[in-house]
Amino acid sequence: VYSAEVSTAALNAGIQRAPTMLQKAATMTVSVTNNVATVHVYNETGHKLPSGYPEGRRMWIHLRALDGSGTLIQQFGAYDPNTAVLDAATTKVYEIKPGISAALSTVVGLPTGPSFHFVLNNQVYSDNRIPPRGFTNVNFASIQSPPVAYSYADGQFWDETQYTLSSVPAKVVATLYYQTLSKEYVEFLRDENRTNNWGQTLYNLWAANGKSTPVAMATATYRPSDTQAPSAPAGLTATAVSASQINLQWTASTDNVAVAGYSIFRNGVAVG
Repeated sequence: VYSAEVSTAALNAGIQRAPTMLQKAATMTVSVTNNVATVHVYNETGHKLPSGYPEGRRMWIHLRALDGSGTLIQQFGAYDPNTAVLDAATTKVYEIKPGISAALSTVVGLPTGPSFHFVLNNQVYSDNRIPPRGFTNVNFASIQSPPVAYSYADGQFWDETQYTLSSVPAKVVATLYYQTLSKEYVEFLRDENRTNNWGQTLYNLWAANGKSTPVAMATATYRPSDTQAPSAPAGLTATAVSASQINLQWTASTDNVAVAGYSIFRNGVAVG
């Protein structure tokens, strides 16, 4: 828009730095007890995580439970990159939701509740963003930034989320994602802009450039300790194919975690 007033090189450098800064902003752990996965997300910044006014920005947990072969058993927080739709029903999202109060609603003629009309919003309906080290409820209330519809104890700079799994997995992978501009917000800007075509222009740019591709901020993996030996393979058969080739077949071993592979011996010497 103002090409003569900006430095393309500086903008590109900022784009390159942004993912690195995001990946330094949080750490996480995941553990599993029976069929319950517990994820901890730690704020490694000096402000709420994520920070800033919520112009469509959000952070969420994507949890995947896998079996011993690496096949997906169950997931929470799935995101479709083709449609930019986040599975809201199963997703832990960190964000602030400002909105319009009942009293203001009658004045401006807009519904009561969370709203993207940021210049009109006069009430915070929820704020579960993770506080930084040194957090106290009194201090954050004094600067009008307390948790809303959520709670953190004084000194808490992490959040805990538990997931009930359908079965005991062989592996669980938790990933923390950040997105700058959500589908819901960019569609709101497109539809509410009635004075010119800049809303549609923004939407077209968003759609043509990855739809604000989420950035993986942190990842944690859980694998149970493997203390149980696999079952022995059975039913070994050998078929001579030629003078130099024999095909072997057997019933596969089973294990509570996974079978890493097989070793083949001939006369006590490993041959495969």
